Amino acid sequence: MKGKRDLLKIAEVWIRILNKMVADEKVPKDFGSGDLLHCSEIHTIMAIGKNSGINLTSLSRLLGISRSAISQMTNRLQKKGLVEKHRDPDNDKEILLCLSPKGTIAFLGHEQHHAKIYARMHRNLGDLSDEEFTLIIRFLSAMEETIDGADHGPE
Repeated sequence: MKGKRDLLKIAEVWIRILNKMVADEKVPKDFGSGDLLHCSEIHTIMAIGKNSGINLTSLSRLLGISRSAISQMTNRLQKKGLVEKHRDPDNDKEILLCLSPKGTIAFLGHEQHHAKIYARMHRNLGDLSDEEFTLIIRFLSAMEETIDGADHGPE
């Protein structure tokens, strides 16, 4: 019975962590540009920042969302002055995306945000042995496989 109880304790902590992450992602944040950006917006900015000159189709594939959704998102980010659209000089029908200076500020601010998170993780975990690291990766992979195989329907 102890093994089952231990798994229930792990599941309780995991669910609490997931709930906190979901709640945190719902709150828009300012990454230095003066704009409150939702998670989907900053992830789009990050993808464009790492792939300057990317077209809408490639961006939609990269982020795993529809071309229509990417078009709407980039229009919204362009209106906020974070993304610039340019016609491809070699193909007049193709729109290429890059960050504006303001978008670059948000991009760099998000990078700093992640650096602070990684620093906190390192403070909380310290230096992991190879065995500890392997165990954590094994655990996270098992949780991912559990979620991937979940029914997600009413219980």
